[in-house]
Amino acid sequence: MITPTPEETPRETWTLIRRARQLLTLHGPSGPRRGSAHKELGAIRDGALLLRNGIIQEVGTSRRVENLAQSRRAREIDAAGRLVMPAFLDPDAVLLYPRPAGLNSPENAAPTRLRVLAKHRLFASATAAARDWVRAGVLSVGSHTAYAEDLRDTVRILRAHQSLQARPLRIRSIFAPRVQDSARALIDNLTTKWLDSVRKRKLATIVELLLEPDGLTPAQLREVAVAATTLGYAVRLRGTWRESWELLNLSLATGAVALLAPPLPPCDRLRALADLGSVHILPLSSSLQDPAVHNKAWPGATVRAELDAGIPVALASGFNPGGVTTMNPQYLLYLATRHGMEPAEAIVAATYNAACSLRLSHVTGSLEPGKSADLLMLDVPDYRDLFRRVGHNDVLLAVKSGVPVYKRAGLMAD
Repeated sequence: MITPTPEETPRETWTLIRRARQLLTLHGPSGPRRGSAHKELGAIRDGALLLRNGIIQEVGTSRRVENLAQSRRAREIDAAGRLVMPAFLDPDAVLLYPRPAGLNSPENAAPTRLRVLAKHRLFASATAAARDWVRAGVLSVGSHTAYAEDLRDTVRILRAHQSLQARPLRIRSIFAPRVQDSARALIDNLTTKWLDSVRKRKLATIVELLLEPDGLTPAQLREVAVAATTLGYAVRLRGTWRESWELLNLSLATGAVALLAPPLPPCDRLRALADLGSVHILPLSSSLQDPAVHNKAWPGATVRAELDAGIPVALASGFNPGGVTTMNPQYLLYLATRHGMEPAEAIVAATYNAACSLRLSHVTGSLEPGKSADLLMLDVPDYRDLFRRVGHNDVLLAVKSGVPVYKRAGLMAD
């Protein structure tokens, strides 16, 4: 056995984050939070964290953590009375998409197709989007391939995700086939070639299936879902309230890890899906920004009704380059309260439950020993202040795996 020399021995890096006026750990039971657990933030007054090589080792009050032996040789980050909490996650993001037509283009001008964009342009566009999310405090995303036209486009997008991994985002790639093809040809391609090809290349672990009036029927989607789960994929479903019953039935039949849809009326199917550990992801897109539009069609279908029924909910931006959406999680938190969520429930939905929907809760989503140190320092003393500052971005410092990846610049004035 060869003993490494001191020069070859990996050097440990210890970091102490101290004096957080409010430290939100989100410590709690495993699995998606529901019921009373949906509002438990695990808040610690005057809190501190001790990190070792980017992994959380100790969580507690500043007085206790500062007195540990390892804290004496740790690099310090002083929160100085600010809020420290887990980083946000966005389970419904788009990093690569066709470039929209210019402002001076005709109204019917088509966007630039992905297949004609050079690799460096794709990478530059995705890198810019990743930086925007990080500035807003989002350090993990679920990014789908819905804009791909064929397998070639899909592989290009997924390989770009791999190249961008940890620069500085954590990306959970989602294979979302949306090709223009006959139903039978699409099913044959998916089940015999595409799913297997993507899985063998280790490019994605989640498949997203879309239920829409002019798309594949529930029976056809179930056929694709069976093929996907046989290959080891997790499945999530996307639909609208118009297909809610078929969406719930299909989600139960496939054991979906998550479903993306506007608020649905609480029912036995939705509760059974929650019992399986599935998370309802609410894409807070333009249609959901006006509750009156949805509530007129589904009077009993509200976020508050789902939470009271014990349904685990996650928040997503539903970012669409062609729609009216936002990347700012602080604004999404405000929108969530407009739909009846309490501030604590909205924070759980934007962090831990969002991580569960992407199967990342063992890595991130809460600040607990053994997990990656993905956290934010915000320029407010209390988490409730985030909901009073609509449209603001109060992220002062973003830390991913123990390494600062964003720091807001100070005011420069003569």
